[in-house]
Amino acid sequence: EQIDIQFARELEEELEREAQRMNAQIVRDEEIAKIHAEEELQQMIEGLGRSNETIAKHLEEYEQATAELTIGERIELMS
Repeated sequence: EQIDIQFARELEEELEREAQRMNAQIVRDEEIAKIHAEEELQQMIEGLGRSNETIAKHLEEYEQATAELTIGERIELMS
């Protein structure tokens, strides 16, 4: 009976250590996932910034081109 009690304690301690290891791994995995998500979001934001710059450039070119058109040419473009 003494051996069974000792075995049960050792088993319980081992299970507790394993649970602690698993929890530590979960925390590490969560932190890694968070870092990857932040990096991906940053890349998306940078991509949107470049897209906005391109659109602004084209809009400026369009506005400059239309400013140089006569009223008749503008009406023709709208048709």
